Amino acid sequence: MESSTLVTSQTTNSKINIVLETREDGSAIASILELPQYRVEATNREQALAILKDLVAQHKNKIEVITMEIQLPQAEQSERPWMKFAGVFKDDPDFDTVQQYIQEYRQELDAALNIEDFNLERDAS
Repeated sequence: MESSTLVTSQTTNSKINIVLETREDGSAIASILELPQYRVEATNREQALAILKDLVAQHKNKIEVITMEIQLPQAEQSERPWMKFAGVFKDDPDFDTVQQYIQEYRQELDAALNIEDFNLERDAS
């Protein structure tokens, strides 16, 4: 037989995000960003915030914030699909040579870009 334990939560101060809209006539609309069903309108912003605070206080015993962990099925495609190719060329005798060619080609491209940048700067002067 399984037993369950009910843990009574302690009160704690929590910060919530309030969306506060002040109208041209000075009236205000306040709502809790995370709980949009808590929305009040009042003649000014201070009153709107006070009413909203009271509304939440009245309902605090009915409100719970619960963190739930769930398991999701692993997708067939990996987050990093190229990882299945990692190490494929580790024993290839030409790998180091290819790496050298790639490095030289990148250096040639960088040098060509630097010349183009220099020419653009010179032409702009």
